Amino acid sequence: MELFLVALAMTVLYRIARALFRLAAGRRERESREKLLKDAETGRPGTAEPARWFGSMETPAVNGYSVPGGLVYVGEKLLDYSGFNDPCLLNPSLRAVSGFSPSVPLPEQRLHYGKMTPEQRGAYLSWLAGGRNDPDAALPYVFLFFYGLERRLMVDAQRGAVSPEERADIVLEILRLLQIYGEHRAFRGHAANLLAMEWVLWGIPDDRPGYIDFTDRYCAEPFAAVLARYASLDRPIPAETALQWLILHPEQGLKTPARRCPDLFRKLFSLRYAEKYGEGMVIHPNRTPLTLTYRAATPSLGDRLRIRIPGLPNPFILTAPVKKLAALAAGCADDLDGYSRFLARGGSPESPEAAALLPAELLTGAPAGEAVRERLFRLCGGNPSMTDTGKILAVLGQTPPPKMNRKRAATLADTLGSFNFGMAPDPPIHGFPPSHDGRIALFSPRAVPSGREEFDALTALIRLGSLVAQASGEASEGERRVVEEMISSSDALSPEEKRSLFALALWAFSVPQGAAGLRGILEPLPEETKRSLGRILGTIAAADGRVDPGEVRAVGKLYGYLGLDGGQAARDIHAAVSGTASSARSEEKEGFSLDMDLIRLRQEETRHVNGVLREIFSSAEENALPAQEAPERDDILAGLDDPHRKLLSDLLKRETWRREEYESLCATLSLPPDGALEILNEWAFSSAGAPLAEDGDPVFIDLSLAEEVLSHGQQKDENPAP
Repeated sequence: MELFLVALAMTVLYRIARALFRLAAGRRERESREKLLKDAETGRPGTAEPARWFGSMETPAVNGYSVPGGLVYVGEKLLDYSGFNDPCLLNPSLRAVSGFSPSVPLPEQRLHYGKMTPEQRGAYLSWLAGGRNDPDAALPYVFLFFYGLERRLMVDAQRGAVSPEERADIVLEILRLLQIYGEHRAFRGHAANLLAMEWVLWGIPDDRPGYIDFTDRYCAEPFAAVLARYASLDRPIPAETALQWLILHPEQGLKTPARRCPDLFRKLFSLRYAEKYGEGMVIHPNRTPLTLTYRAATPSLGDRLRIRIPGLPNPFILTAPVKKLAALAAGCADDLDGYSRFLARGGSPESPEAAALLPAELLTGAPAGEAVRERLFRLCGGNPSMTDTGKILAVLGQTPPPKMNRKRAATLADTLGSFNFGMAPDPPIHGFPPSHDGRIALFSPRAVPSGREEFDALTALIRLGSLVAQASGEASEGERRVVEEMISSSDALSPEEKRSLFALALWAFSVPQGAAGLRGILEPLPEETKRSLGRILGTIAAADGRVDPGEVRAVGKLYGYLGLDGGQAARDIHAAVSGTASSARSEEKEGFSLDMDLIRLRQEETRHVNGVLREIFSSAEENALPAQEAPERDDILAGLDDPHRKLLSDLLKRETWRREEYESLCATLSLPPDGALEILNEWAFSSAGAPLAEDGDPVFIDLSLAEEVLSHGQQKDENPAP
C-alpha cells in the first residue's frame, strides 16, 4: 500500500512539472513574438539601418514624401535613453497612408512616429512635405517635429557634432514655428526654454538676442545661468533681472496687484529698486557649482537632463537676497492695492480717482497721470498763475483738507512735481508752506535749485519785500518789479529757477504776509548786516516813487526788530525815492521804470546778507542741523508764562477757532488777543521756525507743528539717559 502511494505521488509531481514547463515555454514564445513585433515597429537594435540627420539645405524622401528644409532624423535606428527608438525618428520601413489631413486631432499618447497608425504617419509626412506651415495642423505633429530639434541641440550638439551654422538654422526654424504656433502655451514655453538654453550654452553672454524671453516660467533654468554670471563677475544686478529672479524663484510669487497691473508694478519696482540699490544689488559667488536641469518636451531625453556649467555658482540657493527682493516687491504691490481694486470694480484708469490711488512715482506716464497733467496745464498754461489748492486737489481726485499745513503742502508739492508742475510756495524748495487759505501760484516745470545760496537769499527777500509793500494796504506793481528785476538780473540762476521765484513773488505780493517770528531773528544780527537789510527794505518801499505812511511804519517796525533808529527808516526810504523819482516821472506815461544801478547795488547787498535772509524764512527741514539733545518739556514752554501756556493748551484742542471764540478764551485769561497770538507765534518760531497760528476769522492752529515741538520734550522724558 505504501509503495502504491509513493508511485502515485511521483506520477502527480511529474505531470505538474511537465505542465509548468509547457507554460513557461509558451510564455517565452509569446514574449519573443511581441518583442519581434515591437522591434519591427520601433526599430530596436538589430540589423536596422542607423538614422541620419538631414540639415536645412537637404530634402530627404520618406515613403514617397519629400521633406523640404530637412531638420529631421531619417532611418531605422535612433535610440533614446531607454534603448528604444526616438519618437521623432522617421522610419521609412513603417507604412504610411496618404490622403489624410494633418488637422485631424492626434491623441498625445500616440505621440511617437513608430506607434502612429499608417494614416497618422501619412498626415504627419504631408505636414512636413508642405513646409511645416499649416496653421490648422494638430499641435502633436508640431511637437513631434520639435522633438527632433530638441534632440539635435541637447544631445548631438553637446557631443560637438553640430556646427554653429546648423545651430543658427535650428534657432531660425524654432522662431518661424513660434510665429505660426506660438499661441499654444505649452509649445511657446518649451520653444522659449530651448532657445534660452541654446544661448546660455553657446551664445555670447553680453549679447542677449531679442528673442530670449526670461519672463516665461519655462525659462527658469537657463535664467539661473544669467544670474550666475552677474554673481561670478560681482556685477550689479539690473532691476529687470532682479525682478525676474523673484518671479522665477520656486518659493516666491507676486501679489494680485502686481499681476493685475504688471506694467505699473514693474515700473514702481524698478524705481524703488534703483533708489535702494543704485545701479543694482551685488551678490557674491558661492561655492556650489551651477547645474542646469533641462526639462525637455521629448520623452526621449527623460524627465530631466542635467547640464553642468563650469565656472559658475548657483545663485538660486541664496535666500537673503531673495527675501530682500520679496519685501521690496510686496511693498510695491501693497501701494498698488487701492488702484488695483479700483480697476477691478470697473473704475477708469484715466479718472482723477485713479490718479489719487497711484503712488506718486507712477503718475508720470500712466493714463491717469496724462489726464491730470492736461487738466493742470489748463489751470495755468505753464506760466505762474494764482489758483486755489482746492481746484488742484479736485484735479488730483483728492478731498481738500480743512487747512493747508506744512506737511500737506509738502505732499502736494511732491505730487505736482511728479507731473512736472511746481507750486509756490513749495515747502521743500522755498522753505515754508502757503497760507491757510490754500491759495498758491501754479507753474511748470518744477525746479529744484542746483545752488542754494542765491536762490535762498532771493526767496527771503521776496517775503520781506512783500511784507513792506503790503503795509500801504496793497502792493504796487513797481514794488513787485523791484524784486522781479533782482531775480531777472541774477546770473547764478537757471531759467527754471527764476520761474520758480517769479511764481513765489506772484504769490507773496498777492497773499497777505505776516511778520511773526522776525524779532527774535533780527535782533542779534551784526550792525553792518542790519544796515544792509534796512537799505534793501527802503529800496522796495520806495519802488513806486512815493512814500506811503503805512510802508514807513512797516519798515520802521522792522527797523525796530533790527535795533535801528526808527527815524532812519523814513530817511532811507526818502533817499531811495530820490534815486528813482526822476526815472519814474520821466517814464510816467510809458510805465514804471527802475534805476538799474540801484537794483544792482541792492542785489549786491542782498548777496551780502543772504545767510541772514535764509535764516529768517527758511524752514527747519531745509536747514537741517546736527542732532542735538532734546530739551526738557519745561524748557520748551519756558518762553511762555502760565496764562499763555493755558491758552496754548486750549487752542491745541482743535484746528480752527471762530474769532469770537478765540477772543473769549483770551478774555478769560486776561490776555490781549493780538498780543497773545504774536507771543505764541514767536514761541513757535523759536522752537520750529514756523508760526503756530494764522490770524483771521477763523483762527487756524497748526496742530502738527505743535505736536512736533512738544514731542521733543516728551522723547527726552520717556527715554532717559542711562
